[in-house]
Amino acid sequence: MHYINNTELSSHEGTRCQFNGGLGAIKLGIDVHQDFYVVVEQVGVSNPKPPQRFRKEAFLHWAGRLKQKSGAQVHGVYEACGFGFALQRKLSALGIHCYVVCPQKLDERNKRVKTDGLDAKALCLKLDRFVQGSRDALAIVRVPSEEEEQARALHRQREQLVKARKQLEAQGRSLIVNHGLEPVQNWWKPRTFAALPVPQWMKELLANSQPILVALPNTATRGSELRWWNWPGVWSASNPTTNRS
Repeated sequence: MHYINNTELSSHEGTRCQFNGGLGAIKLGIDVHQDFYVVVEQVGVSNPKPPQRFRKEAFLHWAGRLKQKSGAQVHGVYEACGFGFALQRKLSALGIHCYVVCPQKLDERNKRVKTDGLDAKALCLKLDRFVQGSRDALAIVRVPSEEEEQARALHRQREQLVKARKQLEAQGRSLIVNHGLEPVQNWWKPRTFAALPVPQWMKELLANSQPILVALPNTATRGSELRWWNWPGVWSASNPTTNRS
């Protein structure tokens, strides 16, 4: 019986073996999790190595030593996820070319078997093709600057708080109207709430959300800037008169 070793090398491997001397570039496929990373390494045109599991800081230490000892170009790739771009920045600081790509189906053969190691290996092989010049192998995501991320976070939080405010206002208004009472404009404002003509039981229910509405930023006019510097405990760079110290 004849056996065929499945090397699972990327395309044009034979040609590269003939013309690429030395070890060549090192590629790292990284499957990212909250507390650990699963990494598959490929050196030059050799087969990908078995997956390794690292704690976060241990991986960065290992990757730094790999870059330093090998003297070769080191490339890494991982899928965009809820853990942001911190890993990309840390690897770049170590001199490693790290790419973040759009999440995609990595089980190209449709085996319906999904493990962290297989995902890391699939990413590694895609990265290998990308490094060799196949730019379609990876759908690269632009990595924003830290300043851009901070601005996005502020904008996202503003939108979420505006949405929360509208929901709480509407819930209170609905409670009043559903019991046959006339809706009261800005029912949550301190003076209005103190004189609110509703039964005591209803006022107790409204009192659960009224302090939250008072604390949330004022968004009375559509499109206006939220007055973050008037909200206790929140400093905003958008207020030029605020001194952080």
